Amino acid sequence: MSDRQKILIIGTSHTGAFYTARHRIAEAFPTLDVTYFGLPGQIYSAALYEDGVFRAPEDASHLLGWMDTNEIDFAPFARILHVGERYTLNHAMRLMVFHDILEEPERTSRAFLSEAALGDLLRGLVRQRAERLAERFGADPRQCFLPAPYPLARSVGAGPGHEFALASLRKRPHGAKWMQRYEAMIEEEMARVGLDVMLQPHDTRAGQFMTEDRYARPDTEPGTETVDHRHMNADYGWQVFCAFAESRLQLHPEDLQSLAD
Repeated sequence: MSDRQKILIIGTSHTGAFYTARHRIAEAFPTLDVTYFGLPGQIYSAALYEDGVFRAPEDASHLLGWMDTNEIDFAPFARILHVGERYTLNHAMRLMVFHDILEEPERTSRAFLSEAALGDLLRGLVRQRAERLAERFGADPRQCFLPAPYPLARSVGAGPGHEFALASLRKRPHGAKWMQRYEAMIEEEMARVGLDVMLQPHDTRAGQFMTEDRYARPDTEPGTETVDHRHMNADYGWQVFCAFAESRLQLHPEDLQSLAD
């Protein structure tokens, strides 16, 4: 088993989608040895990365339920997938929502921004995050960064977990165009600092800045006590891992039925 390629998936609580898909991933990619390391967002942000070791504060009560350690050494891994950076998405959406763009025909009595000004503001937000990631982890060619999934499409509905900015943006005719520009900026700014980024696969999306509702975790729909529109299920983890394996490792999942037979 020692010849299997070691892969690390590390990040915020969004690593849970991959962890819950771990058995399917292990079956379909027998040449890989995948390790999962996740922390709640604030704890992940407070963790230190020094001399190749990522170390969270020592209070183990902060760990996610499936975690049993608060540190991980990057050295043994051939590839490292970072999960959960949001690239100031909420700020970006608010810039798009709360301004009329001079070059666009829509007028809503909001304050005006030119396309150039909006573009510069968005790029500044993204550049700051990209530079922060480069400062924290270095330009290690083993690394790939996957943004946090967009909220579920159902999040635009009224009630707990309502995504106000997202609901407002989807009504604006320029929303889809500016989403494309924003994502292009993420790719460009990450490349500028020497980091690889893999955007959320399009076949998991439900339009601009949204994820398909079929990726909702069980018992998190509106009307339950655990409403959650931002964390995805094992199917999402599986789908995105396959995209990562195919695009970064040149591997395709083996036929699960033939394995079972």
